[in-house]
Amino acid sequence: MADDEIQTRTCRACGAAYRYPVLKSLATRFHCESCVRLDAATRETFEQFNKRIKQLSAELAQLQRRTAKETQPTDG
Repeated sequence: MADDEIQTRTCRACGAAYRYPVLKSLATRFHCESCVRLDAATRETFEQFNKRIKQLSAELAQLQRRTAKETQPTDG
């Protein structure tokens, strides 16, 4: 396997960065080596939580930017 084929991926369940494909690693295209060992139901629950956390984090960042714009003093 050539080094240029190896990518850094993000696990859908835990959000960890991992390298894929790596020889003799259990990691898949979607899950890191640790999460692959979890049963499917647990992994699916983690994926849902991780997705929701990302969504809420993005909404929070958007609200913080909006609040920062509203509280900036205007020149005039």
